[in-house]
Amino acid sequence: MTTDSKPRLSALVQTAPQAGRYVWVIALVDFEARLLKRTIVSDDTFTTADAARVAGEAQLRAMAADH
Repeated sequence: MTTDSKPRLSALVQTAPQAGRYVWVIALVDFEARLLKRTIVSDDTFTTADAARVAGEAQLRAMAADH
């Protein structure tokens, strides 16, 4: 990557078990540089992985709208 080019960033939502419940994890990845730039983990926990994923996707959409 040259200094003139911008990184190719993607945000991914994943879920992870935590103490018998689930949290969402949003990861910002630069695939070109093969770097994990940042992660955010929810403070709230959810009873199912699907619920955590839906909440994480909603959080990511809200963050994108703010940008």
